[in-house]
Amino acid sequence: MNSSFRWLWLLAAVVVVAVLALAGLFRPIGEASRFASLPVIRLVSGWSSATTDVVDARIKELDARVATLAVDYVRLKALEEENRTLRAQAKFLDRSGYDSVGARVIGRDVSGKRALLTIDRGREDSLEIGQAVITDQGVFIGKISQILDRVATVELVTDPRSRVAASLQADGQLAGIIEGRGNGAGVLTYIPSSESLVADQLIVTAGTEDKVPGNLPIGVVNTVEGKPTDPFMNATIEPIVSLDRVVFVSVLRPTALRPRL
Repeated sequence: MNSSFRWLWLLAAVVVVAVLALAGLFRPIGEASRFASLPVIRLVSGWSSATTDVVDARIKELDARVATLAVDYVRLKALEEENRTLRAQAKFLDRSGYDSVGARVIGRDVSGKRALLTIDRGREDSLEIGQAVITDQGVFIGKISQILDRVATVELVTDPRSRVAASLQADGQLAGIIEGRGNGAGVLTYIPSSESLVADQLIVTAGTEDKVPGNLPIGVVNTVEGKPTDPFMNATIEPIVSLDRVVFVSVLRPTALRPRL
């Protein structure tokens, strides 16, 4: 009986609470609780917002530092490459005994129809039409084709208008004429069929032109076209250096043309 009596009282209490809740008698208590907890909620919300702002600002700061470091790294690598190129050119020129003037590439046209570079040297630096232009290690890349007072145009060996007398490194004899094709390559034409020409063979300047010294590397043989019974053969020549990425060059000139100090 006592147990049943306790369950009846509990059931009655639940019914009373439900009726009072439906009647809205507990609403003031809920409002008071929400009012009391509002400052805490605002404090937590404000702290969370402030923390988010600090984190966002820190992320932006780190992003900016990373971008700055990336720019500095690119500049450092460019300076290292520039120094390497200039040292290589200076070493070659010291060994060769050629007089030269260094120049920076300030423009280029390698669209396919033409293959030209613009350099920051010109008539004031005693440049002349036809002078040989080399890059590091003495690689021949073209000749001066146009000159103004302070700038000049280099006609690359792959330009369709370019013609350079070339020979095989092995014998130094005139082997033919390299004609540019405007597609990043040249063709060695009028090669006597008696010449022994194979792939990967080095081709150099012949030295038969007044302003182009001999034995300057030009490129390597890619493919050879022609039959043994033909009087002449042709060979596709691939430049040793990437001509569309050249930044610094040297123009070879007679010692007598060196500007007076």
